[in-house]
Amino acid sequence: MEFDLQEYLTEFTHYELLESYYLVMDALVSAVTIFMTILFAYITVAYFVSAKMTKFQAISISSLYSLFALYMVSAAYNSSQMLSIIGSTISGLDSSKDSVILVTILLVAWVFSIILFIQTRRK
Repeated sequence: MEFDLQEYLTEFTHYELLESYYLVMDALVSAVTIFMTILFAYITVAYFVSAKMTKFQAISISSLYSLFALYMVSAAYNSSQMLSIIGSTISGLDSSKDSVILVTILLVAWVFSIILFIQTRRK
């Protein structure tokens, strides 16, 4: 038996829907904030110390960064999907395309940060 969130949400009162919406929005904001923190820390490392790192250190830092960053992208996507389902239940409007846009922006930032790290390391 598969869990149907849309059907489950129809049993909520309007207040419970709004509370759920804002709780999931808070989770989304937290995921994006953590992603941005990790991104700017990585860019700072790339700019100031990447040229001084050994190859092993650079690969290790980049791998750890990538794992955490992609995990946060996944968390943001899941929160965004949940937010669109709850929002659809509240207002009837479909905002599921916002999830794809958000994930695309975060993935582009991740790719460009890796490129920046590689370029600053070569100098």
